[in-house]
Amino acid sequence: MFEIKAKDMRGRVGLLKTNHGDVKTPNLMPVIHPRKQTINVKDYGADIVITNAYLIYKDEDLSKKALDVGLHELINFDGPIMTDSGSFQLSVYGDVDITNKEVIEFQEAIGTDIGTSLDIPTGPYVDREKAEEDLEITIERAKEAISFVKDNDYEMKINSVVQGSTYPDLREYCATELTKLDADLYPIGAVVPLMEMYHYRDLVDAVMHSVKCLPDSKARHLMGAGHPMIFALCVAMGCDLFDSAAYILYAEGDRFLTTRGTIKLENMTEMPCSCEVCCKYTPDDLRAMDKEERVKLIAQHNLHVSFAELRLIRQAIAEGSLMELVEERCRAHPMLLDALRHLGEYSEDLEKYDPRSKKSAFFYTGPESLKRAEVTRHLKQLENMDKKKNLLVLPAYRKPYSKYLSNTFKGFLVYAKDESQGEDEPCIIDNNETDFAVLDI
Repeated sequence: MFEIKAKDMRGRVGLLKTNHGDVKTPNLMPVIHPRKQTINVKDYGADIVITNAYLIYKDEDLSKKALDVGLHELINFDGPIMTDSGSFQLSVYGDVDITNKEVIEFQEAIGTDIGTSLDIPTGPYVDREKAEEDLEITIERAKEAISFVKDNDYEMKINSVVQGSTYPDLREYCATELTKLDADLYPIGAVVPLMEMYHYRDLVDAVMHSVKCLPDSKARHLMGAGHPMIFALCVAMGCDLFDSAAYILYAEGDRFLTTRGTIKLENMTEMPCSCEVCCKYTPDDLRAMDKEERVKLIAQHNLHVSFAELRLIRQAIAEGSLMELVEERCRAHPMLLDALRHLGEYSEDLEKYDPRSKKSAFFYTGPESLKRAEVTRHLKQLENMDKKKNLLVLPAYRKPYSKYLSNTFKGFLVYAKDESQGEDEPCIIDNNETDFAVLDI
């Protein structure tokens, strides 16, 4: 179902295969409200979307229509569709009047391509006892859902959501247990509050401790992540799919998404990019518009910048320059930069997945670059190399500052000398006992 085409760090360019077509990853699934669609997202680059099966189930008219004509016709989208099970409503309202089996049956009946079990989304920083209780329910429901899908020979693929709040060991435990079930995709859930609070350091921990225990052969979906500012970082950690209603929610608040953050229309003197909307209108034009038309145009921009960023990320992976892009993006916000520095603590894990040979050269963009896989790998090689006896340094005199360098190295032209030699005896360098010689500085 998931084929990896290229890799850089934990980031992958992949192909997700579904009953309604293939999807290139990393990719964004715009959230589609079953009753309210401001724009046709497919016109702006959407290859796959996500909608809420529980909302359809609870609405008698929508439910009947979905069962009669199918989900794709209901929301007017002919590509792959993923459905959420009502977990978001569960996290907001504390309860939903549908069982795990019922929501699985309903998702299959309406023609979902990728369904989801009714997991328990445990928010950040809750008591450990609460997190453990919720986690056991999530795992049991995932087992039930996968058995139900397989026993009934359902066509839809199934998600198993990794939970565990902000406890790294619970994230690892959940991911390990769900991997045993062999689900089709693995979403990482309950991270939206971390992003809303700009707790990106804790987001790094939640994602890294989840993906390290998930199979590399399956796609991973970071639930609720929809701001282009964080796409590059999350892809580098191993996330393949994102979903969000941010494109329309931000538009309703007159806010423009950019890779450097969010801009309010009221503060804009220039348009932020070169998309069709930004080329055609000025901020004054938009402020003078009817609200409904303005929301539609800003939503178009928000989708454009999101998909453009994902195209750039896929290209960076193919070129082997993903981390240069990550470092550039993370400098847009101090909390993102802090998260990038924290990601350096996982350099040993990331190094395992980083290709040893790349098409592009190494670019140093700041001290964070020193934690990159290329650097840590070569430091390990130096530590483990067979250390011989002699080092010969022969400075040259042709370049600027060479006189300074010559004086600096004057006392170190011969690093090692046989103890049996006298003071005035020339040092004989044995090539078989010499690591290397610096012939030109």
